[in-house]
Amino acid sequence: MSGSSITTISIPERVHVIELTNNLKDNDISVCNYEANPPNQDTSMRRRRGNTVSSDESRALMYGSEVDPNAFPDGGLEANLVLVGSFIGLIADFGVANALGAIESYVSYHQLSNISKTDVGWVFSLHLGVMYFGGVFFGELFDRFGAKRPLIAGTFFMCLGLFCTAESHTLYQFMLSFSIVTAIGTSIAMSPLIGALSHWFLKKRAMACSIATIGGLVGASCFAIMLQKLYESVGFRWAIRIQAFICLACMSVAIVLVRERRQNVPDQEIPSDVEKQNLFETGKNFFKQALDFSMVKDSRFILLTFGVALAEIVSMTTLTYLSSYALAYHISDTRSYLLLTIVNVCGIPSRLLSGILADKYGRFNVMVFTSMLTTITIFAIWFPAKGNISILYAFGILFGISTSAVISLIPACTGQICSSDKFGKVYGTLYFFLGFLTILGMFFASLVIGKGDTSSYRNFVLFEGGLSAASIFFWIAARYSNVGWQLCKF
Repeated sequence: MSGSSITTISIPERVHVIELTNNLKDNDISVCNYEANPPNQDTSMRRRRGNTVSSDESRALMYGSEVDPNAFPDGGLEANLVLVGSFIGLIADFGVANALGAIESYVSYHQLSNISKTDVGWVFSLHLGVMYFGGVFFGELFDRFGAKRPLIAGTFFMCLGLFCTAESHTLYQFMLSFSIVTAIGTSIAMSPLIGALSHWFLKKRAMACSIATIGGLVGASCFAIMLQKLYESVGFRWAIRIQAFICLACMSVAIVLVRERRQNVPDQEIPSDVEKQNLFETGKNFFKQALDFSMVKDSRFILLTFGVALAEIVSMTTLTYLSSYALAYHISDTRSYLLLTIVNVCGIPSRLLSGILADKYGRFNVMVFTSMLTTITIFAIWFPAKGNISILYAFGILFGISTSAVISLIPACTGQICSSDKFGKVYGTLYFFLGFLTILGMFFASLVIGKGDTSSYRNFVLFEGGLSAASIFFWIAARYSNVGWQLCKF
């Protein structure tokens, strides 16, 4: 690198220095690791508050977690086939979770009509909790063994759980079949469906994740409409069975198309000494690594987790209880289910746009903006609605637009603080903690709703608005922990 003009910057709370050279082609970035920062040198980007960084510094901040940012295909036949497979797989995986309201509103008025809303709420909060808890194990599984085997196992448990849900009549049956078995299946499949994208995309990662997670919105929209029609024509049992068959078909396509890029992550290969270990030792080492929570010492990870959790709780609790909210105001079943469809359908173009904007202006920047928009939408439109269906339709449109970035940008934001070969571990651990926070959020939401009268639902809206406002603070804090007050793309 002699004869080049070198600019050196350091990222807060990191132990590597990113060197940018003027003679590199196509704005290549070279990352050099050091044991510590040079002495007597002010390396904190935070101390340069209010300054606008250069384009080279901005690229370093965005892609500095990767050793060779230019090694990622960011397109091409292989990468795009993985993207298609992830999109189709997430129709099933995220579609089930995003369509919880279509199941909750039915069973709470039929099979579980003699049980309080709070107890029924445990079925769906536990489902999300188990789905997220498993990430700490299944993310490590993806990093070690790739995508195929986790996808096959996830498909099996997901479909088995849905078939058992179709036969359920009591609370414990729903909790065992839907909250446990189905959720384990979606949890196993989530890491490879999302994680594989981080192996193939970097500069276009937000857009790729946005396109893939649109599959979840497509699945949720179709499931909400389909289930409502099938409840009337063939009954609950066959409605859920048909949903299970659709999930099986989608996941089969994902198994064929989704794969990791191993040449970029050689650490994923199983060491020879591990192959010689017995099953007990192999399992012991796997769980030891999976339960390594050393990253909780990193403030960037903690703040990102809380920002994600609050935004996710607002999104999932609203999707779960919006139909029941409408029914409490004596809005017809058809219009109540339509609200869910509106939220999901309006999120489709918005999610694609948010991905494009995130790659152009920064993933954390977009999340701060969308959290603000969500908070305004809740307080300015939903709270005054009081069961007015026209205003609720307007809320569904704006809420779908403002919250569409939550799921799609979580992987992209996570990739900002770790390299792709460790993505499954960090992403899974984030969702592990998200599981605890989501269960608490869903539980408190069910307590606020209580008996489900209109007064309780108005308190629920205020509860949602408060959580959304808190998410703004944590997203700003998460951004600050990485780049301070720099006016830059991040």
